[in-house]
This record gives sequence, C-alpha cells and structure tokens, in this order.
Amino acid sequence: MFEKMDMALLCARAKWNGFVDRLLHEEKGASDIVAIMLIIVIVLAVAVIFRDRLQSLVKDIFDRADNFIKETK
Repeated sequence: MFEKMDMALLCARAKWNGFVDRLLHEEKGASDIVAIMLIIVIVLAVAVIFRDRLQSLVKDIFDRADNFIKETK
C-alpha cells in the first residue's frame, strides 16, 4: 500500500514540476499569469466587499447542516 502511495506522490510531484516548468518557460505564460493574477485579485476584492454577507451565508449553511444532522440522530 505504501508503494502505491509513494508512486502516486512521485507522479503528482512530476506533474507539478512539469506544470511549473511549462508555466515559467512558455512565451504565452506571461500573459496567462497576468490574467490569473487579475482574476485572483477580483475574487479577493469581491470577497472583501461582500465579507459580511458571505460569512452569514456560510454560517447559515452550517447551522442548517447541524440541524439536519441532529434531526436524523
């Protein structure tokens, strides 16, 4: 079992290293990185703007899940 886990970890590491290498060495990578960073900034800005609403939404979802679990016991 540990051999399978080791092989899976090695494969994942090789894929990650290949991804990073392609990302850093492709010519179109620079524009892709800028686009990805812009998307991340926009998502973070939206999260900050709607922070209170998101917190109340997540709290409501977890409260409903707790109530559902308590009802099924």
